[in-house]
Amino acid sequence: MASTWQRIGHAPAPASPAAAQESRMVVVAQIFYFIFLMMVFIGQQPFASRTQDELVAMAADNDGSDLFKQALFIGFALLLTVVQVLRKHPLKYRFTFWPLAIMLVWFLITCSWGADPFVSFKRVMQQFIVIYITFCALALMGPERLFTALRWALITSLLICWISMPLTSAAVHPPTESDKALIGAWRGFFFHKNIAGAVMALCFIVCGNAWIDRRKWYYALFAVMAFVFVIGTKSKTSLALCVGMLAISNIYRALSDNTQKRAILLLMLGFGMVGFLALYIAYQPTIERLFADPTSFTGRVSIWRVVFDYLADHPYLGAGFGGFWQVGANSPAHDYLNQEFQMLTAHSHDGYLEILVTTGPLGLVMLLVSFLVLPAYWFLTGSTKENQHLMVPAFAVWVFVMYQNLLETSFFDKDRQVWVIFLAAVATAHATFKAKPRPQWRRRQLASSETAYG
Repeated sequence: MASTWQRIGHAPAPASPAAAQESRMVVVAQIFYFIFLMMVFIGQQPFASRTQDELVAMAADNDGSDLFKQALFIGFALLLTVVQVLRKHPLKYRFTFWPLAIMLVWFLITCSWGADPFVSFKRVMQQFIVIYITFCALALMGPERLFTALRWALITSLLICWISMPLTSAAVHPPTESDKALIGAWRGFFFHKNIAGAVMALCFIVCGNAWIDRRKWYYALFAVMAFVFVIGTKSKTSLALCVGMLAISNIYRALSDNTQKRAILLLMLGFGMVGFLALYIAYQPTIERLFADPTSFTGRVSIWRVVFDYLADHPYLGAGFGGFWQVGANSPAHDYLNQEFQMLTAHSHDGYLEILVTTGPLGLVMLLVSFLVLPAYWFLTGSTKENQHLMVPAFAVWVFVMYQNLLETSFFDKDRQVWVIFLAAVATAHATFKAKPRPQWRRRQLASSETAYG
């Protein structure tokens, strides 16, 4: 008896339990994760009046030495671990994102040659804990509940920011700021207007997509409120990106059943990033005059020059994870500064350059594989009509942060808001991609007559 292989369609997806029957442990995990997100968003000193110097000093001190924050995050990790041990239902996600784990190991290795290895080590451990909390919560409650917790944490932050505006003058950068470009910019309870702008832009994107998917009027209201707040922050990068990302995500939604057209969209987005570099090369003198001014785009080109000068002398290994800016008097950046204001600079204002200068070319390649190549494949092949309410907003957040890191630093940026939101979106995309039903092949026997006569 001969045999052939016949494609019979998609394997049946495992039945998901009704919301009312879900384990209490899942609800507990979702509450824990929501509280964790709010603690990350609000921080320990909301609405505190601080000068720019104090803000940068606070960034420099954020090296993992804060005992309260250490205890808080370790406590969240332990609570989620206990919930996982006590659970009575199967895990909704099993961690297989091994390139991310390998990258963290490399970061740990780079600590050994940092200017202050202990500071670098503490910053890596912060990343281990934040990433563990995200993926542990995902395993317990699945991508749907994880992203729901993220959406409502963003909405809660939005409401607190708006309520704070008439109640406290600290919700706006005061006239005492040393950086005059900050004066009058809205920041809500956030440390800085650029952080507020990025978080509110992501809130706009997430709520805008939620309104399109669910047609609930309040999501449209929240989206409008978030967009107005982005305008008030005067955050140029976030304002330029948020509308474009919402439009791009809706093109992606329309192409949810067409892999070829999604591939074209992803290629166009990739060309957009390359085009950014091409424009810089073509119009370098004009761009450098604009970006080198500390009052315009925070003097980014002069900051990037510090990074490039260091890389020219140290092209292979980098300065050690988190070990280039603001690690005390021995900070490697201090030997390459070209303007006085850079003494207060806390990062490279480019997430890709930051990883390159701290962990070397190998670290940058790992970053691109983990956060560009693999998610691009998930979004290319994993979106369907059934899961687009998760994949589309996750796609929008992913594209926003990948582009934002051309002008800001949020990759592995301690426990900062944009980084934690990005982690949640990538985790959601990976889990949703893994849960997509795959075609199966079943063996079918052919009769002997079919074999003899074709």
